[in-house]
Amino acid sequence: SKGDKMENNVSLYEKLGLFYLGKEVDPKALKTTDNLFLYKTRDFTTHAAIIGMTGSGKTGLGIAMIEEATIDSIPSIIIDPKGDMGNLLLAFPGLEPEDFKEWIDPVEAENKGVEPDRYAEDIARNWEEGLKSFYQDKDRIKLYRNSADFAIYTPGSSVGIPLSVLNSFDAPSQ
Repeated sequence: SKGDKMENNVSLYEKLGLFYLGKEVDPKALKTTDNLFLYKTRDFTTHAAIIGMTGSGKTGLGIAMIEEATIDSIPSIIIDPKGDMGNLLLAFPGLEPEDFKEWIDPVEAENKGVEPDRYAEDIARNWEEGLKSFYQDKDRIKLYRNSADFAIYTPGSSVGIPLSVLNSFDAPSQ
């Protein structure tokens, strides 16, 4: 079937060292096609910046690129004053509703008229369907999670791993 063929292509581009960025978009119809958008890793430079208008997809592109870089053993240090890149940690190989439950906003579930448990089920199902539509699966999530150590340093907060540069300016002990 077409889906099986595409899934085989996914494993092939991984072996060829190609960087997967999703599907190509038909510029006239502004809809995704079945063609994979692949980039040669040797064409990368050592630094990157993503610039665009609010809502243009900068965060989504950044997350996709960092996830792919992680799988390809390309290291990343992400500086994210806005706090959106924590989504990189939302990689649950089982795509189980319980995985999503602690991350959902109960108020958002309530506003949608759904119990939090049901909302977590809906989110898990949506993620799995979305991944399948781009020929990705749970094994790819597992590969991503096993490709690096993940840490979030949070200056001035105890939410992640606390970090304080100012402590290094303390006077040395006697």
